[in-house]
Amino acid sequence: MTAVLDQECQLTPLGDGAYERECGRIWWGVGAQHGGYVMALAMTALDLELGDPAMGIQHCSLHYMKPFVDGPFRAEVTVERRGRTMANATARLWSGGRMAGLVLASFATRRPIAELVVATPPAVSPLEPDEVAPEPPFPVPTFDHFYLHPRIHDVDGGGTGRVGGWVVPRTPEIVDHRYLGLLADLWPPVIYHLWPPGTGVVSQSVDLTYHARTGLPRADLPPGTPLLVALSTRGSTGGFVDEDVEIWTDAGELLAISRQTRYVHS
Repeated sequence: MTAVLDQECQLTPLGDGAYERECGRIWWGVGAQHGGYVMALAMTALDLELGDPAMGIQHCSLHYMKPFVDGPFRAEVTVERRGRTMANATARLWSGGRMAGLVLASFATRRPIAELVVATPPAVSPLEPDEVAPEPPFPVPTFDHFYLHPRIHDVDGGGTGRVGGWVVPRTPEIVDHRYLGLLADLWPPVIYHLWPPGTGVVSQSVDLTYHARTGLPRADLPPGTPLLVALSTRGSTGGFVDEDVEIWTDAGELLAISRQTRYVHS
């Protein structure tokens, strides 16, 4: 077996910062390409255009303007600034011949300076070797690529709502920032557990911002490594939902964080 996400992120360089591919429905969500897959495509194009293995993605903000569909995908990348330890880039993303997304990203050479970690991982039970995951939460292709093992379900209405658990890919996916960008948008939103039954509304990504907390890939995180994904929300107001995500190793190391806004509609 091979890493499906890596295969589906292969882009053809056309010159002048342009990259293209034909997208199928391997990473299809609810009526459109999965938002995390679009983030992975954007990161791929940005990294190719920067072309500096010494610098890794530090932050990537993606604004979803229109649904990303199957068919032609195009990224037009501009490296806005290239310094000694940081670089900044922007990208316009096209889907089906229409501009569908805008990206702002930064790259950096990680430096061990004044490091301090105060975050602690959620207290959850470990993943058992023979543990069986429940059925996928939604019948869409993206969820067919993973086993989701719930561990966090704090949705009693008191304080911040939280859900999450262990994510195990069914294929040996490379643990890089593209993969974590997909995981940041993978687990079903917390708000779905908070809305009363019969609400009859759904949420759709408006923007997703990803922040790396380590350099990837790493030898101690081989393909297929289970990761803990923890989501939180403060609520839904004015037709929008906020959502924060943390991605942890089983050793309690924080790999990445993200913040997302979702648009609520019927």
